[in-house]
Amino acid sequence: MQEKQTELHLHMIAFDVPSPPNYGGIVDVFYKLKTLHELGVKIIYHCFYYRGHNKPTDVLNQYCEKIYYYKRHKQTFKLIFSQLPYNVSSRNNDELLQNLKKDNHPIFFDGLQTCFFLNHQDLKKRKRYVRGNNIEHLYYAELAKVERKFWKRHYLNREARRLERFEKNLQDVDGIFAVAKMDLGHFSTYAKTYHVPPFFKTDIGQYDVNKSGVNGQYILFQGNLAVRENELAAKFILDEVAPLLKHKIIIAGKSPSNWLINEVSVTENAKIIASPPIVQMDALIQHAHINLLITFQQTGIKLKLLHALEFGKHIVINSLMDDAGIFSEICHIKNGPEDIAKKINDLMKVDFTQEEFKKRHEVFSTYFDNRKNGEKIIEVITQTVPSIR
Repeated sequence: MQEKQTELHLHMIAFDVPSPPNYGGIVDVFYKLKTLHELGVKIIYHCFYYRGHNKPTDVLNQYCEKIYYYKRHKQTFKLIFSQLPYNVSSRNNDELLQNLKKDNHPIFFDGLQTCFFLNHQDLKKRKRYVRGNNIEHLYYAELAKVERKFWKRHYLNREARRLERFEKNLQDVDGIFAVAKMDLGHFSTYAKTYHVPPFFKTDIGQYDVNKSGVNGQYILFQGNLAVRENELAAKFILDEVAPLLKHKIIIAGKSPSNWLINEVSVTENAKIIASPPIVQMDALIQHAHINLLITFQQTGIKLKLLHALEFGKHIVINSLMDDAGIFSEICHIKNGPEDIAKKINDLMKVDFTQEEFKKRHEVFSTYFDNRKNGEKIIEVITQTVPSIR
């Protein structure tokens, strides 16, 4: 099928170098870039890099007409005590502003973190669009609630307050593309808001359950285990759910703490797989009889859930993993440990069939089709930019 062509030229600003797409937030950034390129958008790309994250790479050149890299500022006394959120002020770069001013193309700010220049006087007449990944101040406030270290909890609470103030800069932008359906009402108080679910690597529709390999008789919980929220979810499974099951539970993810490793070691029917390569994680998701995903923080959509839906078999989640009912048709939603364990015990006796997967795909593709969502972004921008209608 011939790709749709458009005369749209678009500046896109990313908060991180999105290659490789190796953690939740950056997955949407990478596959959005790739999809818009495939749909014919001419992209002038701007992205920040910093220690411990992805470095500038030639991989992105194939998707961009032009690409610029900027070094993110380190924490300094001035930035720490600024009235702006550190996530935003650390991405203040005059070279970025000058590059944006070289033409009159619309600008796509990919996340609130990238919005330092959103309302700069030199860009006031430009068409400006923002990706609403989640309600950032609520996300930071929830992280603070479960943070054990006082200094980090203090930082997260302060950052949450500053993000809430800074968010008012979204007033009257030309469009906000919200990742989560549940966030539409919030962002609509600032500007016209559209639901555009996350972009991600997907071969759904080509997947054959009957040829997916060994059907492992285990339950999998996966995520970035360095994140306190995921650590607490794993602890809940170990303490509250595991004792009600005889089946093996695997906890897998990036950088688990020694504390969590020890907690798993004393749980008879559990094991931990620390920082598995992507190929191994994909295999764990695919072969698990049940993917169990729990969260205690309802902010945004969890990319790990989409990945499990793409290649996993039975999916059990709690209600906080849902997004305004989107997942209720394609996941088993249970909350208390007894209800979760009962559902798991029932499902362990039930094969996951290709027919069931096809039903999931029909619902899934309604929301999570990269091409459809890319076309929606293009449609919104072209309707609001008279020169490219």
